[in-house]
Amino acid sequence: MRKIYSGIRGMSDFSPSESLAFGEIIEKAKGIFKVFNYKEIILPILEEKDLFIKGVGETTDIVERQMFKIEGKDIVLRPEGTAQVIRYYLQNSLHKKSDFHKFFYIGPMFRGERPQKGRLRQFHHIGAEAIGSNNAYLDAEMINLSLKILEAIGIKDKTLWINSLGCKTDKDKFAKIVKEGVLQDKDNLCEDCNRRAYKNPLRVLDCKKDQCKSIARTWVTQAANPMKNYLCDACKKEFKDVLKILDDSGIGYKLSTFLVRGLDYYTNTVFEITAPGLGSQDTIGAGGRYNNLVESLGGPSKPAIGFALGVERILLSLGELKKKQKLDYFIAVDNRSLIKEGFYFLNKLREKGISVDFDYCDKSLKTQLRIAHKKGAKYVVLLAEDKYKTGYLVLKNMQDSTQEDIRLENFLARFKPKE
Repeated sequence: MRKIYSGIRGMSDFSPSESLAFGEIIEKAKGIFKVFNYKEIILPILEEKDLFIKGVGETTDIVERQMFKIEGKDIVLRPEGTAQVIRYYLQNSLHKKSDFHKFFYIGPMFRGERPQKGRLRQFHHIGAEAIGSNNAYLDAEMINLSLKILEAIGIKDKTLWINSLGCKTDKDKFAKIVKEGVLQDKDNLCEDCNRRAYKNPLRVLDCKKDQCKSIARTWVTQAANPMKNYLCDACKKEFKDVLKILDDSGIGYKLSTFLVRGLDYYTNTVFEITAPGLGSQDTIGAGGRYNNLVESLGGPSKPAIGFALGVERILLSLGELKKKQKLDYFIAVDNRSLIKEGFYFLNKLREKGISVDFDYCDKSLKTQLRIAHKKGAKYVVLLAEDKYKTGYLVLKNMQDSTQEDIRLENFLARFKPKE
């Protein structure tokens, strides 16, 4: 018996209906990016491993266990887009050409983790990055941009969560507070979090195990309110400014002192957007400031902010895909001797930019009409032998089941040439 191959676990195929929805998501996102004046860049999927070790953080889950490495090379499949965009920005010396840049990118990312609902080994991000400004209005623009894209796509029910990690000094202070707290209950932490508590204590807040997360959150609730315990005056004012702008713009949000994001480069404003119905993996978009990343990757001191939206999670949030690619016309014949003539009309309609299809499997007329209905054709052009001999074809409206006879020479004249 011959082997039937299956796709690799964690790598997902897109069905025609999913591909259609995927394409519409990308098209709508690009339309919003154009309105906000973000410019697209297309980046390779392979990068040097050290770019992400330095950029994302050596003790993050991405670097420690999730990167797909090319055997024998210091090259990986990209696990995220922000560090890659900064590499592009520095490699092309864009900081010397202009003080401020706004980019967006769309494409696949790769992480070697245990696949589950909404979390795949290959997934797609719609991302945006703005480099060169620390203005609170830019924070608000980035948040608004992410929400506008989701609204255009059709995600109506969503929640914006926001927090501030403060500057690097504030973040280090916050990490120290969390470390001191969770180590008081270290015996109840998992093996990973016992290690994280020393190396990168904020990661305990992102642990997949509820017990670890609960320990960290309990301590944060008691001792690490950002507006009281660890934000410096400057960062406190910046965060208040961001929240005021969101309030003035009518953008609803919820404060979360537990929100730290899973990548080390984040500072100051961080945010997540969640949607119901996705279980524990309910985040469909997230982002924030990374004011030290450009410098840490060898560039000048340049503040920056960005976000990424997960396309697969957006598709899950949209629910059952009901959209079908509609055909304008379907060519049918009641006698296979008319295939040549049917093929002629097929190509003439396509030359005019009309979506049209044809039966290539020699099916009966009844089956052809069933196929046309399944494909969502608005009209069927029927070449019936008796009528065709007298110079007519039959145009059948599939929506109301009416039909009319049309002279052959008049049918194509009804359509304007493709522009």
